[in-house]
Amino acid sequence: MARSGKIVLHRPELEELSFRRRLLSDPETMAYNHAYGGTIDFPQERWADWYARWLEGRTGAHFYRYLCHEESGAFVGEAAYHYDGAFGEYLCDVLVSAQYRGRGFGRQGLELLCEAARENGIKRLADNIAIDNPAAELFQRCGFRERLRNGEYILMEKEL
Repeated sequence: MARSGKIVLHRPELEELSFRRRLLSDPETMAYNHAYGGTIDFPQERWADWYARWLEGRTGAHFYRYLCHEESGAFVGEAAYHYDGAFGEYLCDVLVSAQYRGRGFGRQGLELLCEAARENGIKRLADNIAIDNPAAELFQRCGFRERLRNGEYILMEKEL
């Protein structure tokens, strides 16, 4: 089991999406998403289409990786960004499984995601974080600044 230590970004294979299904279906991991329904269904019949868009697409609009504990090889979470036309921004997402929280994996994942985005020519990342989600503090510690706050979310952004 991954206690602490270094993580790396791992490009999952199609069959490894079973980890994503477990991650999104775990009520404790998805508690931050309570305002939007909590857990998310990710049935296997959707994997191929989702994989083609997020991992095989050549447009640069999507990036997705697992957070992998380097020593044990355990998947501890996921990191992604995608272009959102409504915001006119690349929105990012880092999700760490509840069982691995509090070990620095979220910070490392966000830093690795920013590095990957910069290497892919992305100039800025943003995230709309639910107003009651403590992840806003993590984003601030990683150099994101608050651009907008309303009753639903805080829009954080970082120039890369």
